[in-house]
Amino acid sequence: MRLITWSKILARRGRFPRDDEGRPYVPGFYLADALKDAVVFYFVKKDRSLESRVRRYLTKENLDIGEVANRVYDIVFERYPVLGEVKVPDRIYPDPDGIRTVTVEIFDLRKGYDVDDFRSEAFSGVLEIDLKVPDGAMEKIRYAGRSFTEALIKMEMGMLEDHPLVEEFYQPLINEVREWEIPLRLGKWTTAPHGGRLLFFWRIKEVRERIKRDYGIDIRPVKVLYLPRDRATAGWSELRQEEV
Repeated sequence: MRLITWSKILARRGRFPRDDEGRPYVPGFYLADALKDAVVFYFVKKDRSLESRVRRYLTKENLDIGEVANRVYDIVFERYPVLGEVKVPDRIYPDPDGIRTVTVEIFDLRKGYDVDDFRSEAFSGVLEIDLKVPDGAMEKIRYAGRSFTEALIKMEMGMLEDHPLVEEFYQPLINEVREWEIPLRLGKWTTAPHGGRLLFFWRIKEVRERIKRDYGIDIRPVKVLYLPRDRATAGWSELRQEEV
């Protein structure tokens, strides 16, 4: 399979790891985490009884906010073991020429402007991936990827309101994503410590209000990473079975 980076993938710690020979690689968990987030979001949204079970867990007393995402993963995958036999390689080797050090801005979606910047390695290009996916899982992953990425786009557009970036970047992006085989969001694309892992709670009003009230956490990743030279936010990618 191939992973096409429609906007750059950023290294999570500012620099991609290297192997013993000094070759940079994209850790496989970048892809594994993106798949997990999409699948969980999709099934919590799709299955009302599953949503109710997640709601009961998230509204109980003595919630361990640090373990919330992992516990919800367990709840969902117990019922829908879609990724159980999906094999993601530990290391994905890119063309080294596709790696560049770039300036990244921290863009506050609520304020509509960048609040800081830093330098980071980024990858742009196509990654060849030896990804093992059972036949029955591919269609579910496809629906999940589309559902999650469209939700992210709409959420970010909603916070930006009438900001020029909506018309210049997000509106074309949401149309393009609908043509991608499996849309995903990879790498470091927000400063939120939980990334997009809590977004599947956003539809459950009492849960998002409780987490905001009791833990001071906005479920939405309100600060995203923006690539000023590309005029794009980071991480938008497509997993495709056919050749590019």
